[in-house]
Amino acid sequence: MKAIDIFYQVKPVIPRSLQISIRRAIASQKRRRVKDRWPIDPDSAKPPQGWAGWPDGKDFALVLYHDVDGLKGLKRCLQLMDVDRRMGFRSSFNFVPEDYPTPSRFIRTLSEAGFEVGVHGLKHDGKLFRHPSEFRAKLPRIDHYLHRWGAVGFSSPSMLSKLNWIAELDIEHSCSTFDTDPFEPQSDGVGSIFPFLSGNDAGTRTYVELPYTLPQDHGLFIILREKDIRIWKQKLDWIVAKGGMVALNTHPDYMIFDGSTGGREEYPVGRYIELLEYIRTEYAGRYWPALPREVARFWRTTARPGSAQSPLTDKARPLPARSALRRIDPPATPSVKIWIDLDNTPHVPFFVPIIRELERRGHEVVLSARDAFQVCDLAEKKGLSVRKIGRHYGKNLFMKVSGLFIRALQLLPFYVRQRPGLSVSHGSRSQNILSNLFGVPTVMILDYEFARVPFPSNPRWTIVPEALTPDSLPSKPGRVRCYRGIKEDVYVPYFVPSGRLTEELGLRSDEIIVTVRPPADEAHYYNPESDVLFHELMARICRTPGVQAVLLPRNSHQELDMRTKFPEWFENGRTVVPRRAVDGLDLLWISDLVVSGGGTMNREAAALGVPVYSIFRGRTGAVDIMLEEEGRLGMIRSKEEVWSKIRIVRRDKDRSPDTSARGALQDICDHIENIVQIERVRPRRRAGTPDD
Repeated sequence: MKAIDIFYQVKPVIPRSLQISIRRAIASQKRRRVKDRWPIDPDSAKPPQGWAGWPDGKDFALVLYHDVDGLKGLKRCLQLMDVDRRMGFRSSFNFVPEDYPTPSRFIRTLSEAGFEVGVHGLKHDGKLFRHPSEFRAKLPRIDHYLHRWGAVGFSSPSMLSKLNWIAELDIEHSCSTFDTDPFEPQSDGVGSIFPFLSGNDAGTRTYVELPYTLPQDHGLFIILREKDIRIWKQKLDWIVAKGGMVALNTHPDYMIFDGSTGGREEYPVGRYIELLEYIRTEYAGRYWPALPREVARFWRTTARPGSAQSPLTDKARPLPARSALRRIDPPATPSVKIWIDLDNTPHVPFFVPIIRELERRGHEVVLSARDAFQVCDLAEKKGLSVRKIGRHYGKNLFMKVSGLFIRALQLLPFYVRQRPGLSVSHGSRSQNILSNLFGVPTVMILDYEFARVPFPSNPRWTIVPEALTPDSLPSKPGRVRCYRGIKEDVYVPYFVPSGRLTEELGLRSDEIIVTVRPPADEAHYYNPESDVLFHELMARICRTPGVQAVLLPRNSHQELDMRTKFPEWFENGRTVVPRRAVDGLDLLWISDLVVSGGGTMNREAAALGVPVYSIFRGRTGAVDIMLEEEGRLGMIRSKEEVWSKIRIVRRDKDRSPDTSARGALQDICDHIENIVQIERVRPRRRAGTPDD
């Protein structure tokens, strides 16, 4: 094993501060020895054979990259995009797909603004190029993210690379090398300030390699501890004089945008802005500001056959010949047994399309359900075969916590009998406790970042809407996956109105129908302020002629309490309580507006396009904030707003529901299969297969 492989093997246990100190000490020693070839290597200025110059006679090309190494950098991307755009430049942002979730809204925002998006390895762990078989196994996953993001570019983490292996990726260009940078872990540069074609050993695939030619920001400001941009300017001026490509790779992770002093691995973004301003003023009209893909496509049209090789010999071992077969027949996700636990009513309609899609893909799905909130009745109505296990333990905190472990024990016989390879839920803590105990990978789908997940029930993986940020979730950022839209987008497109509910509930066709969901007074996130708003809403409904309410108590105790304390609500049929479990979407569709103290019903109404208001007074989640910003949800925060913001008017019910496909279902099932591959979940035994 090479020394560099050993280092990346032990790197996770070395404190980051110690890593930086070691690198600084080594760089300080090395800097004196390499002054004749860094920051400028005179031999790298030789242009390729037959070089005719840059488009429109420009003196040099300018390419800007931003490798986003971690979650901190992800949060700063849009700020950095605004910096580039404000200065009149475009750049490429390269993301590490399996170290943190990259929301597709980021991809859309960058693309729509004219920027480029690329894939920055698979994980930033230095292990991508350790062995041909490991690299070949990861190729389909890297290509998956390339295709998903519409990307054609790749950059290798830490600039560790094997160019002939990279050629197997479905890319047009790469930034995985440099002209000269002896301070990088893999320090052999390619010795050129020009792009070049690189390819695989079989000669069947090529791409354009764009080496970075200005020192990276982390090396310059963090490792070498430079305090200004003189070296950037010096190297830039030299490249311009030689007619080469100025390619700069910076990282939002290490830039400070708020003017603070920052940490040990941060520097003011003003240095980057100073460089852009220097280029813009000193070389106005002399440079071609291009995206990497534009340079790559230009280079392909001008490259000579003799320039299709790396300036330096690539000593990487060839990939096994059968790797080429991977593009024709990528390895399928194995068929596995997936255990889904339903522990709340909204989970039933949510999981129905997911179950059907997973079964369509060849997986076996087994179901358990908690006997609470009409979960089992609704599951039966939806045609699901579930095993009823456990119950709800009320609002008492001690009983709630005890109930988690009691139900985990009750689930044990089901687990022993089924032996699932993967556990999936929308918040089943008892399932997670049991699965974690037996080493079964757990996937928890969440859409509220403030839900409490006690330590024993932490999921290994979390799947959330893009609106949520991964640092507030119970899984590590590298094990968080995002889906487009909201969870209600999974099942709302399949909704077909029954047309029977108005008559069944005895609703008057000439009145405005308001569906009301009281606050969840047994939930850990309950805030009594929600009840104040709820009571004010019901008072307004009772005082407004021509309005009829459909009230959906959360349990029989809540209904009895309301009938006892507020009998006037139910006089003359003004408020109707369904006598049986009704289809929630059917009810929302016949409503003129919806007011709810919870989350799911609000978002279902938003997904259907029905006017909806929230009286939830717990901590507002990112999904509700997004819906409010989009004008799809009204947040009611005071008794005054109950009267001023809620519009009790008829809506147009003649239109049909929007049944167009949305991305959430596809994303969630793709993520589940991706997790199956990463976790190497054992394939399920076919019927008739003998036990081990």
